[in-house]
Amino acid sequence: MNIFSRESFGGRGGVADVSKIAFPLVVASIGHGVNLFTDRVMLSNYSPAAMAAAFPSGLTSFTMSCIFLGIVGYAGVFVAQYTGAKQFFNAAKAVWQAIFLALGGGTLMASTTLFAEELFDWFGHAESLRSMEVTYYTLLSWFGFVPLVSAALSTFWSGRAKTKMIMVVNLLITLFNIPLNALLIYGRDFGSFTIPELGIAGAAYGTVGAGAIGLSVFAVCFFLPGARKKYGTCRNPFSPDIFKRLIRYGTPNGIQLVLDLATFNIFVVLLGKISEDVLTASTVAMSAYSLAFNPMIGFGQAASILVGQGVGAKDIAFAEKSVRSCLFLVLAYTLLMLIIFICFPEMICQMFDLSNATVIRLSRIMLIFTSGYLFFDAINILFGNAVKGAGDTKFVMWAGIALGWLLFAIPCIAVYEIFSSRWAIGKFGELTAQNINVWSLWSICNFYIAMLAATFFLRYRHGKWKSMSVIN
Repeated sequence: MNIFSRESFGGRGGVADVSKIAFPLVVASIGHGVNLFTDRVMLSNYSPAAMAAAFPSGLTSFTMSCIFLGIVGYAGVFVAQYTGAKQFFNAAKAVWQAIFLALGGGTLMASTTLFAEELFDWFGHAESLRSMEVTYYTLLSWFGFVPLVSAALSTFWSGRAKTKMIMVVNLLITLFNIPLNALLIYGRDFGSFTIPELGIAGAAYGTVGAGAIGLSVFAVCFFLPGARKKYGTCRNPFSPDIFKRLIRYGTPNGIQLVLDLATFNIFVVLLGKISEDVLTASTVAMSAYSLAFNPMIGFGQAASILVGQGVGAKDIAFAEKSVRSCLFLVLAYTLLMLIIFICFPEMICQMFDLSNATVIRLSRIMLIFTSGYLFFDAINILFGNAVKGAGDTKFVMWAGIALGWLLFAIPCIAVYEIFSSRWAIGKFGELTAQNINVWSLWSICNFYIAMLAATFFLRYRHGKWKSMSVIN
């Protein structure tokens, strides 16, 4: 796979061509990362405890929604393949099936708030954190339908490679998210009326409010006359056949996504059990990672879209060339992020207004581990999305489950239990045992993502995806 040849840069599917599709998705993903990052920074300035609570509770809410997000998001592959095959009415029907599933998923998300207190009791965090975790999780989950329906509607544009629309809407969400969060977290007196200081609840309301604005824009544009005429966006919305196939191919994608995040959530919870300083430092490192990671989602989405269109049009050469172009772009981007994480950790730490010397020291080291994770996750995302763009979702699911639990979750639980035990504390001392615990968990995390990246790369090279399709 020569990504530096002259042929890789020019023509259809070349770096320049792919950049036009990938760049808006990257910008959109950056917007999402900026939302998360600025929310964490604002909460850090409001209360370090609020920031620490937002990370595990926000991740838990996202994990709960991921099986639905994975299914509805996979409608983009259907749209891509139907577009490549020039079956335009079926492309719109695929979006409708995703909307129906998103509404069902939102209802189930809201129902999980009934056991929110028991869930966060099990996490075992300090009481001051637990109450804020429950509040943040409950509000995000009550309005869980907002990001799900928005994701479903967005596939109408992403699957057709009309990615500028995705970029514009996500930038609009960011434009509203930052001031809404600032107003609702800190509150403000306008004289004639006062917005109360809501803290972590304000962060949740601000995020939901900005997301609802983006959802409204997608919905209005989906029903514009041009879309109704060419794609039949108002015509016969329910299709039992496409609904069943979306569940068939999308469910493995959703299961893999939720179990991936569940294993990562276990990792975060275990770090939080070690100490509040470790949880705070992990939140800093992972917030920085989220900011760097989100653009890679854009490259992965571009690979999935272009592979889907190539498969739909039966043009495998175009699909392969597009993946090579995406690989070049993602490696160039990742190299830049590695330089920032390794060489300028102080710049990142300063954004969180940290005053605890222990947290600063831990954050700097964690950013080095995070840089390794970032590199291998870039490979993982790119090739995982490439094969899923053809329909190879079952392999991705089973590989993700097997490696996620055998190489990540179970080893992390075992290491935590060993080095938080009385035996380890008695043998090494409490501080040394904690240090061994923290850095062992991070080492396991990096080894796991490296193995997952290698697995998806080899699966892509094997080429089975070339004979797959999700459409009739």
